[in-house]
Amino acid sequence: MSAPKPCLADLALINGKIITVDEKFSFAEAVSVKNGRIHAVGTTEEVMKLTGPETKIVDLNGRTVMPGLYDSHLHVVGTGSAIQIINCRTPPMMSIEDLKNAVAEKVKEAKPGEWILGRGWDQVKLAEQRNPSRYDFDEVSPDNPVVLTRTCGHLIVANSKALEIGGVSKDTPQPLGGVIVKDENGEPTGMLEEGPAMNLVRNQIPQEGVEDYMGQIKTACEAFNAVGITSVIDAGNTSDHMAAYQRLKENGELTVRTNMMLAAIQKSEPIEESVKRINEFPMLSGYGDELLKFQGLKILIDGGVGGRTALLREHYANDPEDYGVLTVPVENLQKLVDAGNMRGMLCGIHCAGGAAMDIVIDAFKKTNKVKPIKGRRFYLIHAYQPTEQNFKDCRDMGIMVASQPSFLYYLGDSYYGNVGPERSKWLKPHRAWLDEGIMCAAGTDSPVTPYPPFVSLWTSIARRTEINDTQMGTEQKVTRKEAIKMYTLNGAYLTFEEDIKGSIEPGKLADMIIIDRDIMTCPEDDVKDTKVLTTYLGGKVVFEA
Repeated sequence: MSAPKPCLADLALINGKIITVDEKFSFAEAVSVKNGRIHAVGTTEEVMKLTGPETKIVDLNGRTVMPGLYDSHLHVVGTGSAIQIINCRTPPMMSIEDLKNAVAEKVKEAKPGEWILGRGWDQVKLAEQRNPSRYDFDEVSPDNPVVLTRTCGHLIVANSKALEIGGVSKDTPQPLGGVIVKDENGEPTGMLEEGPAMNLVRNQIPQEGVEDYMGQIKTACEAFNAVGITSVIDAGNTSDHMAAYQRLKENGELTVRTNMMLAAIQKSEPIEESVKRINEFPMLSGYGDELLKFQGLKILIDGGVGGRTALLREHYANDPEDYGVLTVPVENLQKLVDAGNMRGMLCGIHCAGGAAMDIVIDAFKKTNKVKPIKGRRFYLIHAYQPTEQNFKDCRDMGIMVASQPSFLYYLGDSYYGNVGPERSKWLKPHRAWLDEGIMCAAGTDSPVTPYPPFVSLWTSIARRTEINDTQMGTEQKVTRKEAIKMYTLNGAYLTFEEDIKGSIEPGKLADMIIIDRDIMTCPEDDVKDTKVLTTYLGGKVVFEA
């Protein structure tokens, strides 16, 4: 047994299977907690010797305990907001007709001119097998602007009223880094791709404030706790988001350990404003405490494969002219990376397509010559199709990866159609990243894909899609141990917190979950259906089924 501190435990979990995720990936029967930290790990008999009259004892009756799960890349405010607006996912929305009906119901409840918002549709899963257009919603919502965001977050469909408010017409020029989709007559279809185009409409939506964000963060954190998430990296925050976090923390209402990232570009502003914000931002990477911390700078330079906006090296299937979208000019990306690096911020950059990865790694190489980044844990977000040169560069500069296995399950069918069977095998190659010695952490990018982590964890093991059960490259599967580490200790490593969380070891934070099955031994397909029974944050219950 690991040597305990000479004091009695506040909490003891006994008679179970403890997946410790320590260096040997060992298992134990019991664990005790004192002052919010792991006190001891060992047999039930050993741990019981450390209990007293005031110790709360939980008999696991053979159930499994593991470290609290760490989502290494998602959007907390976006997740909370998505829970509150129209759920456009399939199911429940099986067709564009269903989306129309949902909008019509919202219009009945809405005030004249009130915005109708939703998120989660994927054309591959809709009966019509096409993108929705503005005309689909004009009949049911002629006077209320409608914006429905695709599941990836890189495309929206807006009705005619929303386009009118945003000043989008036949004569509107294409914005740099975005696409206004137009029909054969040059009329906007309602589809807008990437921030510079989407923001023409989105910037007209009434601005939410700190109070709104507090509600959305709280909603999201409650949902995360219910599925076993105790830590997150929240990508792309504004100062108002951060103020909302701080107020929740002060009120004792923040129940997920959060590493906040600053959005480098906000509302399609000029690059000079972005650089100025970085240079004047009052926090550096690592500022904060064990509950709320500033992580660094989030930059986005392309879209996603499902919506055909990720920037690829080779064109998309069935369209030799389509390579995707670069949302930030290369010279502007370099300015952002250099500003963050010199300011003392690590950078996490969204680069889904292979060509985007090449551009980002080149930017890292250039900034590395000005101020070395090795050891500072800069990282790639998504990183679908690395090359041998990418692997070498990542090793040389200590670059890591935040990947989202859940994309292969929820979005994999559209990926398969957009890049074909051969390239699909190499999308999100977790086996290769790990074999190349590159730290890879897992997440969901919620609300892009649903936040429950066990589906994502299972997908890294199984690599199968939701609709057609297509196998997405068997050679890139990881083991159950590796999948668990990607969702626990590897996430902690990404944020310089591997010494305080990510495993169940004495001295670490007592962030743990009790689950309804042994995910090390249950049938593989059962892993994704795992339910959380209890979630502990610092030894305190934040969710109980």
